[in-house]
Amino acid sequence: MAFRVLMSLALLTGAVAFVPSAVQQPHKAAPVAQGAQSVQLATGVVPAQPELSSTWSSCVLAGLGLGYAAAAAGAYRRGDSTARAAEQKPATARTPVAYPIFTFRWLAIHAIAVPAVFFLGSISAMQFIQR
Repeated sequence: MAFRVLMSLALLTGAVAFVPSAVQQPHKAAPVAQGAQSVQLATGVVPAQPELSSTWSSCVLAGLGLGYAAAAAGAYRRGDSTARAAEQKPATARTPVAYPIFTFRWLAIHAIAVPAVFFLGSISAMQFIQR
């Protein structure tokens, strides 16, 4: 049951990557109490304000962490059954296949390569022309 909940959370948090990030408005300064104001004036240090909301990147990183944890748990539970499943296939003899020689790929490569070699050869031959 917990595995299904983690998997559904991992899938839902992955959708956060497609949500555009909202423009964050600067927070208004909270009213300062009289005692805190005297400490602020005396030391010159402003007390740290607690962060009110989390960013979308932290949500994406949390989703990635949950997805990695779910994948690692699934791989641990499977063990080496994947390797054993690959060995169970019987070896069958392969029948030879006759492939065509002149394919579209062969024609496309030679349509570019033959003129390019001719062009490079003509340029190198021009180097030896004497007047």
